[in-house]
Amino acid sequence: MHSVNSSYATIPQAAIVRKCQTAPSRATMRGQVIAILLDSAPQTWRSTEELLLRFSRALIARGVRPVLVFSEDPPTEVRQRFRAHGIEVPPAINYEKSLFSYYRALGRIVRKYSVTAVHIMFFNYFSLIPWMARLRGVHYIVHHERNSGTLKAQSWKKKLLRLRTWVITQPITRVVVISEYLKQQLAEAGLPQHKIRVVHHGIDTRRFSPDRSARARLAAEFSIPPDEVILSTVSYLRPFKNPQVIVQACALLAQRGVAARLFVAGDGDMRPELEALCRQLGVTDRIHWLGDVPDPTPLLQGCDIYVMASVGEAFGMALAEAMACGAAVVASRSGAFAEIVEDGKSGLLVPPLDPFALADAIQKLAQDNDLRSSLARNGVERVQCYFTADGSINKILNVFESMWAE
Repeated sequence: MHSVNSSYATIPQAAIVRKCQTAPSRATMRGQVIAILLDSAPQTWRSTEELLLRFSRALIARGVRPVLVFSEDPPTEVRQRFRAHGIEVPPAINYEKSLFSYYRALGRIVRKYSVTAVHIMFFNYFSLIPWMARLRGVHYIVHHERNSGTLKAQSWKKKLLRLRTWVITQPITRVVVISEYLKQQLAEAGLPQHKIRVVHHGIDTRRFSPDRSARARLAAEFSIPPDEVILSTVSYLRPFKNPQVIVQACALLAQRGVAARLFVAGDGDMRPELEALCRQLGVTDRIHWLGDVPDPTPLLQGCDIYVMASVGEAFGMALAEAMACGAAVVASRSGAFAEIVEDGKSGLLVPPLDPFALADAIQKLAQDNDLRSSLARNGVERVQCYFTADGSINKILNVFESMWAE
């Protein structure tokens, strides 16, 4: 078994043609103050904070003053790192603890920093924060929606949902969604389509990039024979991620005599039942449960095939990161995965919740080194062309610029 990464030739970033990344007008944006309202509480510096820093620095470069408002106070070193770049980090305010306290604290922030716009991130679109911001005098309100799921309401329940959506989202000027799939879901839920802008997630391709030596290190650490294919998945172990389908596919591969080893990075409530399923199917020795992994990059760079079985995924950040790292990918044809992967060209898509189809696709790649290498190369190029962090940031800035220009 040959590593995908060993046959991969890195594509120079400068050689990739980028589309739809026109820089916003600095004159239109200059002098604005954006409060970025976050439903997150960082305990350390992660990729999320790195992207926030890059976004904030892009705002500053255009004459916009960013103010980061977390739900819990970050550690001193995280706060200082933001402030070293001229980014304000006021005391945190928590929406879940008290709506009234959040409303009062938001008013203080709006007055102190002369906030002209808010960018709401990680909250559900039906929170009351847009109304709070509007009542505090903020005219420009952008909600950034990224929650996964599938709309299931029917009949009168769907009508009530659409009414609630219409009322709650009245103050919102723009809704940024991370996929066309999510745009369709929100439109079905009653959000006016003229407010929605699609901006796919962006990958930090400086961090997530191929490493030709990663597979050898991973194989040596876990004593993996050269003829055994290395599979990986990075996922919270939650029902909509359907990790049991991947376990079942591994059992089918074992029955067919396909030598494969699966590494699962992530933890969650489903882990005990998944480990029990491994014992029941006789694949305990083929699956490694790694738990929470602070940095999955070496695993993504070292695997031959990355697999995901989610249903209703709003984007699939780990899938795109695996592609950027040079792994061939197999995913369910559900949610936004078809927007990331061109089936048969930059990865393989299979029917959702079908372990037989998943096993067939993995077996196909395990037995065809040339196809696996081709998909991997195309996957890297696709991410570098369409799903970079800088490209995503520029598109979000375009949303703000067009909003202010109206």
